[in-house]
Amino acid sequence: MSYPPVHVEEERAEVTAAVKARPRGKKAPYLAQIDPRELVAHPTNLRTQLGDLTELRASIAASGVLQALTVVPEDGGMRIVAGHRRAAAAVEAIEAGEWPDGTPQTVPCLVRPDMEGMAPAQVVAMLIENDQRADLTESERAAGYAQLELFGLDVAEIARRTGRTQKHVNAALKLTKLGEVATGAADAGKLTLEDVAELEQFEDDPKAMERILKGVESGWGVRHRVQEEKRKRDDKSATETLTEELTAAGVRVLKKPKDWPWNCAMTKVEDLTDADDQPIDVEQVKTLEGFGAIIEGSYGNMRAVIVCEDPDAHGYKRTKWTQYKSPAQKVAEELAKREAEERRQKLLDAGEVRRRFLVERWGSAKAAKTLLVDAMRAAVVMPGFYDRAEEELVAALAGGDPRDGQTAGIDRLNRLLVARFVAAHEANTSTVAAGRYSNRNHLVLPWLNRLVAEGYELSETEKTWHAELVEEEEERQRALEQEEAEAAAELEYDDAEGYVEDAEGVRPIEDVQLPEGDVEPAAEPDDDADGDGEPQAETDPCPDADLDAAEPEAGGEQ
Repeated sequence: MSYPPVHVEEERAEVTAAVKARPRGKKAPYLAQIDPRELVAHPTNLRTQLGDLTELRASIAASGVLQALTVVPEDGGMRIVAGHRRAAAAVEAIEAGEWPDGTPQTVPCLVRPDMEGMAPAQVVAMLIENDQRADLTESERAAGYAQLELFGLDVAEIARRTGRTQKHVNAALKLTKLGEVATGAADAGKLTLEDVAELEQFEDDPKAMERILKGVESGWGVRHRVQEEKRKRDDKSATETLTEELTAAGVRVLKKPKDWPWNCAMTKVEDLTDADDQPIDVEQVKTLEGFGAIIEGSYGNMRAVIVCEDPDAHGYKRTKWTQYKSPAQKVAEELAKREAEERRQKLLDAGEVRRRFLVERWGSAKAAKTLLVDAMRAAVVMPGFYDRAEEELVAALAGGDPRDGQTAGIDRLNRLLVARFVAAHEANTSTVAAGRYSNRNHLVLPWLNRLVAEGYELSETEKTWHAELVEEEEERQRALEQEEAEAAAELEYDDAEGYVEDAEGVRPIEDVQLPEGDVEPAAEPDDDADGDGEPQAETDPCPDADLDAAEPEAGGEQ
């Protein structure tokens, strides 16, 4: 079925004129059988899409049209008010040769002469009839309400005639003003008429409307987007108001820089002091060259912050942590990095020379004997220290494979112990020299001092490093002394009563005695074993060890 082209504006003018000229008398409706091909589609048909007619056409081909169409006599023909889908399906069935045999090719129609020239009544009829069948889309229904509004019906009258609430009619009328994006979302079921009222405030902002409706799946998604856009709009309005106020006060409004506030030159004036560490008066500087304001915040808490564009140029100091580095600072840091790397390389070079000295000084069994007691003490007090030793240096110092300790005799074991002691010290020293962490960095200075005492000459870079270590050690000692003094100040002794008062309260002084066997007796003046009139020197802990002896033969200890 084809519908002749209709000029809607002209038709509305003609219908309106007819309404005014129509006589008071009404003609009664009547039933008639009419060829569906002779029916004319209504120019303001609310249903813009007839949809799939396959099933309806099949039903008509089998039984004909059982439900009468509503038509109005107009312009010498019959115009459809309700039943556009049935009329179209009937025409398709006739043209396809599917009309029931032996029956006239007509459809039952309820002719409504009383609605002739009554355009509002026709629209109301279409709304009611279609809503009682397959639902109209939201946009189709809204368009129908809009047509009734054009015919002079107010919201209350439209609601009364269609059986809808005034709130529903109001929302639908607003939908017609929101554009295709909104009507499309409503027709797809993603936007309810209840949400339309919220969207109305963005009627003048198509981009915001598009952001709200893009990709949403339900009314809740719309509500989230509406809240976001309302916040953005409020923030924008507050920003504009603040900008006007600042400009009127002679303050420049600046764009917030990238990485504000922790990694940019611009700084809040409230976070600066002058060269004398005095705070800066914001009111005095806000209109000066090099100063201005940025606006930040959100959710109704927008505020103006007075800033200095380049604090370094004004000689100001920052009072809060920042990642920002001025060009001069970056140059200085780069220079410091190059100097640190150059120094590290020189210390590594010195380390190679130092290793050769260690092998020459303690790389023999006889020389190793001089460090045996220290090596034993270190093995007992800090056994984990030996894990630092490098096997290559241990082998050079011990004169052989360090792994032969599994079968070595006492002489060989003593030499391996000293080798590991020296190699551990060198590994610890190299670690600190390279700038890496060591929990035994306090051992470096005594070790370098020992090497110097044994005849090692420090390189120029090592001398500078040694001086720094001396200064650090002195500072460490001062800190320890201060801690001890503070700890002593917290204790009050009562010598007469023999009690001590501390943070835990008053308690008796306890005298702890070491076991008698653990105390080494001091040398007596008459202990003159060698007959030279002097006390005997400390007894050699390994009197039978011969560090100058040849290495044991393979196959067992000698």
